[in-house]
Amino acid sequence: MKTKIIFLLAAIFAISFNARANSSETAYPENPKIDAVTLVQRAFKQISVNYPKSDNQMNAFYKERVTKNSSCISVNEAILDINKTSYITPKSDQVAVRDARGNTNIKECDHYMIKLQGGPLTSLQLDVIKHPFLGSDIYNIGENYNFSYGKPTEFAGKKFYVVNFNQKYANGEMLFRGKMYIESESLAIGKIEYSMNVENREWAYARFLKRKPKQTDVKILSADYVVNYREYNNKWYFDYSTSNVELNILNKLESTFDVYTINSQLAVTNLVAEGFTINKKEMLKSTDILADKINDYKIASEWDIYNLIMLLAANY
Repeated sequence: MKTKIIFLLAAIFAISFNARANSSETAYPENPKIDAVTLVQRAFKQISVNYPKSDNQMNAFYKERVTKNSSCISVNEAILDINKTSYITPKSDQVAVRDARGNTNIKECDHYMIKLQGGPLTSLQLDVIKHPFLGSDIYNIGENYNFSYGKPTEFAGKKFYVVNFNQKYANGEMLFRGKMYIESESLAIGKIEYSMNVENREWAYARFLKRKPKQTDVKILSADYVVNYREYNNKWYFDYSTSNVELNILNKLESTFDVYTINSQLAVTNLVAEGFTINKKEMLKSTDILADKINDYKIASEWDIYNLIMLLAANY
């Protein structure tokens, strides 16, 4: 049997997201008179007002999937307890797995076994309010990004300004592009869709792989993310995130070429959970691999219900 080369994807991954803003015929607000970059700066300055200033506990459902050339080779799911730390402190979120299940369909002829490192923790790191992704001080984001207004829209019963952004210098540092949805009254960022500018950067794989197999060429084709927030009692909470990373691997020795897609999504099932304690021994680490921990848990949950919740969250 051929030796399998294990390499870990240590960056942020996820599942395709198909959420659509409500396009009903409503009187949308006009775009502000200020320029778009100023609006974004004001939105970030309002974090302490619009998002929780104290820790809160929540429950969530997490799912990750790996496909090879459109065939699913691995699916893992987990029910989580999350201690979501304050948005005004640098403390990291804490996660414990309450239950998990999964399966892997790796054939003997497969050369690589791809696993996600960090799992739910990396999904939480997509929270751009707590972990700003712009790669720039908020006061100087105009030096690295171009911002422009899109057409205002409405979803979840609220009206939003839409701000498009892209990095200013295409040949510079690998940054992002996408759009923010900023609630017109509170200036809270209710959703953000963004992609890493991996195209035409042969070295982009270094941001995603912990270890690259020898005698291979790896190219990141795309890296797309979505984060959604939900308002509760006049505060906005992290609600849902998805990630979708596509790469191809060329085995130069055997002249094989495969396309892998790594998907993950995390949906909060209870924004304010009943109090629980996360034991340090049970706390997930950034180096943990959920696929390797599946056998540690008893399969006792109603998984169909959780998958339905995930589907509803994806279309919120």
